[in-house]
Amino acid sequence: MRLGAIVLLTLAAGTASAEPNVTFSFASDTASSEPTFRGEAGNGIVETSRLPVGLLADDANGPLPTLDFSDARFYADFQFSLDSTVTLGSGQVLRAYTLSGTFSFDFGSLMFVELENAVFTVLGDADSWGSSGSIQASSIAGSTVTYTWNGDSQPAYNLFEGAVTQSMTDAAFTLTNISSFSANGTIPGVDVDPQTGLPLSKWQSEGSYSGSAFFVPTPGSFVVTALGVMALGRRKR
Repeated sequence: MRLGAIVLLTLAAGTASAEPNVTFSFASDTASSEPTFRGEAGNGIVETSRLPVGLLADDANGPLPTLDFSDARFYADFQFSLDSTVTLGSGQVLRAYTLSGTFSFDFGSLMFVELENAVFTVLGDADSWGSSGSIQASSIAGSTVTYTWNGDSQPAYNLFEGAVTQSMTDAAFTLTNISSFSANGTIPGVDVDPQTGLPLSKWQSEGSYSGSAFFVPTPGSFVVTALGVMALGRRKR
């Protein structure tokens, strides 16, 4: 009985600390024949559909091997609008956009993530984006990042089916090879409207992803874990 109580107290203490206990990622070249992101001319939409990137999940640099959901497909639907433009001392122009939206794996049946008040930045010049950018969101920096895990529970990896993360969560995408479409194919960079910062042509990019979260088990998970440890204790006696 005492052992079960210790387990419950330990789990509760871990929940209170809410430090990241799961990390997620995929590489930009996993889908070798398709771009990661796409956008249309004249609007602030970034999306992709049915992209076979797979998904890696890890116990936040813990001792367990990384889980590989190699068949997972990536979906994204982001909306952005220009927030500020900064001309750097080198003459480069950094545009910052406010971004919100969702991304998921396997239509959300594996994992669903919602972003609010994320930041999309692109380095370029007075009239265009360059070929690289980033999307960043952090719950401790004013963003709302909500993870929902809909796959099977993996208690050893702190992944609990149906649980939604609380406290510390983040997500980041790096965009490379940002290119626009022309009559001669794709060319690096994208011309943008100087006032709105919106792209003037259809565009695409490669992208990689990394994120971290703290998943909170349901009350039933605490009880099951404690009972399991207590049963093991009885067998040993």
